[in-house]
Amino acid sequence: MQLQRKVDRYLEEVVCTVALLVVAISVILQVILRFFFSSASAWAEETAVFGMILAVYLGASMATRERAHIRITIVVNSLPRIWQIGCIVLADILWFGFVAVMIFQTSVYTKLLFEVTYISPGLGIELKWVQLVMPLSLGLMLFRILQVYWHWGKYNWKGMPL
Repeated sequence: MQLQRKVDRYLEEVVCTVALLVVAISVILQVILRFFFSSASAWAEETAVFGMILAVYLGASMATRERAHIRITIVVNSLPRIWQIGCIVLADILWFGFVAVMIFQTSVYTKLLFEVTYISPGLGIELKWVQLVMPLSLGLMLFRILQVYWHWGKYNWKGMPL
């Protein structure tokens, strides 16, 4: 149970940290190669791009878990509590719908990549594995939205689902 809690709490943070570390090392390596050796490495650029993609999508999921996405709450906070909850829940339902559509669309695109072979020139890996990050991380984001409401209900709907 303890491992499950740690995975639930730190999964996105650890993977994002590693991905951003890979981005930083790749960019620094590329700068060193270009500046000192007048050369470049294709794999370093691709590694930086792929690491950034992973960090962005998992970072969005982490922000969902922490309820840290940008919200305009000045108007919501001036409303009575029942209207505040209604506005927040409505916004989350719309967000949930948007994420569900994005999962469908990225799954369609990823499925197309599984039907053809498209290999990245620098790393020599099939791009279907990189693109698979999008529907998976969006699915994790959907799970995190539901998890927020699960926890809110678990504590007898006290406070706000913020």
